[in-house]
Amino acid sequence: MNTTELITTTRESAGIGDAAAYTDFTDARMLRELDDKLRTVFEDLVTKSRSGYWLHEMAFPATPGRGAYRIPARAVVGGLESLHISTTVGGALYEIDQIPVSEIPAFEGTPGRQGQPVVYAVVGDRVKLVPTPSSAIDIKFTYYIRPSKLVPQQSSSTDGTVRGRVTAVDTALRTVTVSVLPYDQSLAVPAAIQSGQAVDIVHRNGWHELSMVGAECTIAGGGPYTITLGGTDSMEAIEVGDYVRASDQTDWPCLPDDFHRCLCDATAVKILIELHLSEKADMLAGNNGNDLVRFKSLLYPRVKSAPKQVGIMRRSRGGPFPYGRFWG
Repeated sequence: MNTTELITTTRESAGIGDAAAYTDFTDARMLRELDDKLRTVFEDLVTKSRSGYWLHEMAFPATPGRGAYRIPARAVVGGLESLHISTTVGGALYEIDQIPVSEIPAFEGTPGRQGQPVVYAVVGDRVKLVPTPSSAIDIKFTYYIRPSKLVPQQSSSTDGTVRGRVTAVDTALRTVTVSVLPYDQSLAVPAAIQSGQAVDIVHRNGWHELSMVGAECTIAGGGPYTITLGGTDSMEAIEVGDYVRASDQTDWPCLPDDFHRCLCDATAVKILIELHLSEKADMLAGNNGNDLVRFKSLLYPRVKSAPKQVGIMRRSRGGPFPYGRFWG
């Protein structure tokens, strides 16, 4: 469902189809409520399953002498899956272990010591490499992305305008072609995206994942438009028929098509409680609970053999390198 269909279905589930009679529940309010349920209900299920759904990567060079780096701003809280580093820029990446903050002194030795990082710790919204890199290396975060905000549908049924639909992809030139530019819906008066702005590319159907996340773009042409995607992220997942959108905006919730109604019903339950229709809310919540169990069962067969755990590692007498691992 696109956002227009989501709003209509949610109104039907809550029994407030007559928008004129329920003036508090505007379309903008409905989208905020849908966003809230998408994050509070489904975000937890997806990240706990560690199944790879919503999983993304971000790679960049580390600066010698700098040991702390921010977790991607769009990462789910607690959604950092792994961290890989190299020994040199452009070298092969390998995974290093996470340790509790309390274990930093054991690996760092002398405060501020520099060298090749062997572990990392999560401190608030930052990752601390231990020890601090003494030379330029590559870092790659693998993380679960927070679902994009739901915005009004950008395809018009009146004149047939379809904004942001990808009609051609060139991975060598890092370009995609669209006939009509999408709007940035975060503006007070929505307007077409511009060069220098970050964009996402959204799968139009299926599971509605993101083919590209937060790529700064350059726009040329006057319809069709050629959009050059900055950065080095792979374009292999982008296909003709995907949609370009302003970063962190989407017309479709990042859920399989089969569970869009489940999102609508979960949102309708909240609305019914606010309207003091508790009996109807309980009935709808019971039916919706079965759908959530089914969603969870689809994710968990793909789960890794064990949930992610933080290793508490002990240093050997010779230095801050582990000789054993104890799982907490």
